[in-house]
Amino acid sequence: MLIVLPLQAFAFDAAPVVRQTIPQARVQGEGELRMYGFHIYDAKLFVGPTGLSSKELTARPFALDIEYARAFKGRSIAKRGREEMDNLKVASKEQTEQWQEQMEEIFPDVQPGDHVIGVFVPERGTTFYADDKVIGTIPGDDFARAFFSIWLDPRTSAPGLRNQLLANGAAQ
Repeated sequence: MLIVLPLQAFAFDAAPVVRQTIPQARVQGEGELRMYGFHIYDAKLFVGPTGLSSKELTARPFALDIEYARAFKGRSIAKRGREEMDNLKVASKEQTEQWQEQMEEIFPDVQPGDHVIGVFVPERGTTFYADDKVIGTIPGDDFARAFFSIWLDPRTSAPGLRNQLLANGAAQ
């Protein structure tokens, strides 16, 4: 007997990965990024019981799960991240250049369905996962503030996605 299950039956769930670090994490919001009509990725924002802080993004732990809908090279993801940080002017060009080098070492090439999860903990930094495997950490609150601003800053290049991520409870 052949049993056929839909592909979603095998879909990866980021929640257990996030809850290893943030035990009471919940999804605050989720959405998708489309550019020129193309589905690029889906994103989920996980927060702890006290949510995000609007006064200081890096005051409380949180995580962002990106599930890619298209294939990308890790170097391209890192470069695009740096461009977004530079556009937001959240750090010096020298600093974003250094972070791009670190991200290039960490970010894997991705295929549709692959997840990259960034889990931030104050004073510990951001740990990245490829699905459920740790792929690297970038220490410090400065990197986290700049990196996650790509999605969470009011000046983001994707305001619709930001609104979806923050949908179930604005930053407190």
